[in-house]
Amino acid sequence: MMRAAPWAVAEAVSNALAGVASIFVAGWLLTPADIGRAGIVIGLVMLLGLATGLGIQESLIRHRSVHASVTDTAFTGLMALGAAGFAVCWVVAAPIGWFFDDPTLFSLLGATSFLLLLNAVMAVPTALLTRKMRANVLTRRMMLSRISQVVVIGVLGWLGAGAWAMVGGVLISNALSAIVLWRAMPRVPRLRFDWGEFRSLASFGGSMSIELLLWQGTTRLFALQVGYFHGVVALGYFQFAQRVVEEAGNLIQANVVRFGLSFFADLDRSDRNANRAFLTGTSLITLAGGVLFIGVALVAGDLVPLIFGARWQPAAPLMQIFAVAAFFPLSRALAGPLLRAKGHQNAMVLYGLVACGITLASGFVTAEQALVVVVLGWAARNLVSLPWSYVMVSRYGRIPVRDQVVFIARPLAPMAAMIAAVLLTQHLLADAPAVLRLVSAILVGLITAAITVPLFNWRMISELRQRIGRLRGGGAGA
Repeated sequence: MMRAAPWAVAEAVSNALAGVASIFVAGWLLTPADIGRAGIVIGLVMLLGLATGLGIQESLIRHRSVHASVTDTAFTGLMALGAAGFAVCWVVAAPIGWFFDDPTLFSLLGATSFLLLLNAVMAVPTALLTRKMRANVLTRRMMLSRISQVVVIGVLGWLGAGAWAMVGGVLISNALSAIVLWRAMPRVPRLRFDWGEFRSLASFGGSMSIELLLWQGTTRLFALQVGYFHGVVALGYFQFAQRVVEEAGNLIQANVVRFGLSFFADLDRSDRNANRAFLTGTSLITLAGGVLFIGVALVAGDLVPLIFGARWQPAAPLMQIFAVAAFFPLSRALAGPLLRAKGHQNAMVLYGLVACGITLASGFVTAEQALVVVVLGWAARNLVSLPWSYVMVSRYGRIPVRDQVVFIARPLAPMAAMIAAVLLTQHLLADAPAVLRLVSAILVGLITAAITVPLFNWRMISELRQRIGRLRGGGAGA
């Protein structure tokens, strides 16, 4: 973990910069309709990719052994499933264009389907490198991918390619990622298949795939609902706001998702107690996520029109709701990795199923409502999913609900202070220029967080510093 940490931080920062750059480029050079069309085809392909991936990548990370027969079987099976998904995309391309009354979706969806083959190529190398926490390779790959995506979107957008700019950026960046990952492999997977090994991987991976399909698939299906009921322009606003919040969240969540399962699985294999690591990690994530997401929600009203132009103003209130809605699930980011590492993946499926049902039902209920109401419907799943996560961690992780709540409650105090300070600043500068109000709100929020975070969380920060010091020195008790 100590070796991986600097690379993980570097990846988080580079991802954030590249993500912000891609949002700027897309906001400046593409229209809401362009982003809406690209969102439809990319969403459909990613949804199919979840179904054909069968959770094999995550199963490899957790598997007790990853000898040649296992990796070859996983690679062969994923390539066959990716090819099947590729064919399905071309079959449904014409009906999708008819369904959304947009003929351009046929060629866009057909081209985007190559992403399924690229994902199949990358799955095994990504799993093996993640299992070994080879963060240096993964970080270099991610940095190259994100930078190339920004460049491609910028060039094609400037040339007037419209939605093709987004599709081209995704395809080229993933192709470069595949090259980097394969060059880092000491042994290249071969086309060899063992049904017994594949069944063993799929027994865990299939359940994992269903859960991912429920969570990420729900996101894609809900976006399709927005596009169908409200049009591609409304979908463009919806996905633009969602993307800004997701890029902010990737500063934290991307590495939690990537290395969380590896970390807890290693603790489980060595019969070490994961409770303290879970609770401390949850506090840190809640602390960082609060500053980030609550900060975005507070300044979005001034930020969006100033940075992206007046045409994106309708996305500002959507961004505020997305930011608040993203903060609370982030505080539970370690629940999934902990339960999966302990072998309770099936318990996660019902959890995702309930959230999926609530979300898709809200899409139909809000079909005739304003976009703000639509996004509120999207966030409604947290009313059930959050309490459920506490119960599951208590039952399967053996961590009492009270302990979980205590380790989350303390980081909330600095958030309350920051909200009060920023709102007061914005009120006092209500008649000032928007630029001055935005800069002042950001500075006041950061200063307030810098003062209150150590004040309310001094013991945790002190213990963390001591632990890192012992780890660096390799001392006893590290």
